[in-house]
Amino acid sequence: MKAMIELQEPLHFKADFAGMHDDHSDPSYVPAGSFRPFHGQKIKFVIQNFLESLKADELIVGHMNLAAVGVLFKLFRPGKKLTVICHGIEVFEPVSGLQKILLRKADRLLAVSSFTKNKLIEQQQMPAEKISIFPNTLDPHFQLPSAFSKPSFLKERYGIGENEQVIFTLTRLNSAEGYKGYDKVISVLPQLVKSGQPFKYILAGKADETEQQRMEEFIAAGGLQQYVLMPGFIADEEVTAHYLLADVFVMPSKGEGFGIVYLEAMACGLPVIAGNKDGSTEALQFGELGTLIDPDDTEQLQKAITTVLQQQKEAKLLQQKMLRFFSFEHYKERLQHHLEETGKQPLPARA
Repeated sequence: MKAMIELQEPLHFKADFAGMHDDHSDPSYVPAGSFRPFHGQKIKFVIQNFLESLKADELIVGHMNLAAVGVLFKLFRPGKKLTVICHGIEVFEPVSGLQKILLRKADRLLAVSSFTKNKLIEQQQMPAEKISIFPNTLDPHFQLPSAFSKPSFLKERYGIGENEQVIFTLTRLNSAEGYKGYDKVISVLPQLVKSGQPFKYILAGKADETEQQRMEEFIAAGGLQQYVLMPGFIADEEVTAHYLLADVFVMPSKGEGFGIVYLEAMACGLPVIAGNKDGSTEALQFGELGTLIDPDDTEQLQKAITTVLQQQKEAKLLQQKMLRFFSFEHYKERLQHHLEETGKQPLPARA
């Protein structure tokens, strides 16, 4: 939304936005007058945004779950442009109903990675020429560090010793997903313990009750209680500090559509290890920006962690390389190219 707000004047169009589950707008991204929050009122959202969309030359649907608005728009305005953003897991299996109709009626599908594009082709039978790669970006307000020393307050909070290196994962811990790979990381930690390498593994992120219990039992079964910390949710103002505390970010996922968390880690100069079977490959630019491993191969994972921890970090260089691919300015350029291709004067409906 912020990118579209900034492109309105140079491209001579007007953008309007709506969020189904939002309670208010954030003026640092979009002015309140350009954003309509619907507080979770789904029927009202669909009806009002369908009526608003009738004034538009292009409708951008920010998620498949908003399919109803897009289908109605195309039904009543068949000559106008419909664009759908596809993030990942929501298109990894064949869809049906309104979502299937939405994909078929869309003029353009924006896939956040080549992996997501291939899933649209394989699982949804979408023609390749209908799909454009539209990678995610680093949040323009992300706290980008200029110095890369470890925050002393976090070392003290977590009891990090002077010689201890920090392995870090930040993700949602959801019992219904199971593809993030943090349990694989824990499974290789006994080998690191045997090697005598002093470390702590910080597995951060909000966990549901079932997953919290499962991970605590898994950690205890491996006798790793003194090595693994689970601090839970990390407030936005401390996210950058946690990346700076770490020596390697590890998330060998198998179901990422892209993986913005990898961009955040690299923005803080933190080396990344990710899986090579999903959209993580795009975020790491197919190995140019980080280490890609088979997420099912625990031996590869253990060796990768050991190797990266032994390497000298080039934090500033990594930050600069990542920004060359995924800065907000580059994202805005890609959005401008899309708008110029499909015709101007869009009216997006956003998730």
